[in-house]
Amino acid sequence: MKKTLFLSLALLSFQSFATDKFNLTTDFSSISFATIKKQYVVEPATISGLTGSLDEQGRFAVIAPVTNIDTGVSIRNERLNSLFFDSSENPVIMVSGQFDLSSLTQPISKMTVPAEVSFYGSKKTFNFPVIITKTADAIIVNSYKSVIVKASDFSIPAANLTKLAATVGGLALSDAVPVNINLVFNK
Repeated sequence: MKKTLFLSLALLSFQSFATDKFNLTTDFSSISFATIKKQYVVEPATISGLTGSLDEQGRFAVIAPVTNIDTGVSIRNERLNSLFFDSSENPVIMVSGQFDLSSLTQPISKMTVPAEVSFYGSKKTFNFPVIITKTADAIIVNSYKSVIVKASDFSIPAANLTKLAATVGGLALSDAVPVNINLVFNK
C-alpha cells in the first residue's frame, strides 16, 4: 500500500513537473536572416529544425542546426555551410537565457529579452525585441525588430567571408546580417 501510494505521488509530481515545461514546436519555429551583397542585393535565409524548451521560471534553451540553412538555392546553402560557417566543426547555434515569465500579465506583451548566443566557440549576449503571445498551452515569441549580428561577434574569420565572396565573382558581402526569431513553445 505504501509503495503504491509513494509511486502514485511520484508519478503525480513528475506529471506536474512535466507540465511546467514548454517544448519548442519544431515545425513552427525558425531563425531568419538575410545576407547582403553589393550593398543592395538582399538574399533571405532561414534555419529550421530548431529544438528547445522554456520552463515556468522563464529559462529557455534553443538549439539551431546550422546545416538546416535554407536560402532557396541549394548551392548557396552548401557554400554557407562549408565555406562560411564551417558547419562540420560548428554544427549548432545555442541560444539560452531567462526572462520574467510571470510579468506576462496580458495575452500579448512587448519586451526585450536578453539571450546568450553560443556559436563558433564564442558567446555573446544580444537583446531581442519581441512580441510574446501567451495562452494556456503555448507561448509564441516573434521579433518585432531585427537584431544585427556580425561575423566578428563570433570570431568567424574574415577569410571565410572572402572565400564565400570568391564563389560569386568576388562581390562584396556584408559581414553583418539582420536576424529575426519565430519561436512557438507548447505544453
